[in-house]
Amino acid sequence: MRKLLLILAVVALVAAACGDSGDGDAASAPTTAPTTAAPTTTEAEPAVVDSPASIEVDGQASTGSTIVVRSVDLPAAGFVVVHADNDGAPGMVIGHSDLLPAGVSTDVVVTLDKPLEGDAKVFPMAHVDANANGEYEFAPPDALTDVPALTADGKVAVVGADITVG
Repeated sequence: MRKLLLILAVVALVAAACGDSGDGDAASAPTTAPTTAAPTTTEAEPAVVDSPASIEVDGQASTGSTIVVRSVDLPAAGFVVVHADNDGAPGMVIGHSDLLPAGVSTDVVVTLDKPLEGDAKVFPMAHVDANANGEYEFAPPDALTDVPALTADGKVAVVGADITVG
């Protein structure tokens, strides 16, 4: 029951964050050592989310096809999901990473579904593989889809990044 309430709270926070015009800064830099082992996904059990997430992205030059996330700290296996800009807040999903293990991953390359056509602001967001199936799925309000991860202060782990296409 606690997990279900947590997942529902996360979905509500995502809905609120999508309408928020704040800057979406994430928590401070993670200090945990990188984890390299991939999680097992033989049984689809909901992920336990009991520690905070963080994400760090620098503004960068790109061909428009990819962006690089400097660091993401996930409380459970999950993904970095890149959202388009919607008036200064995360909008529609425009790309996502491969499955990442719990813990810190650095220099995560995210291939966008469609290349950016010019300079743009994007919003990389940490998501947890809530149904533990290794596939990125996000379709609120379904509680068993992959949900945004939260920072230590209970906000969605998302940051804005300016991408210069050239």
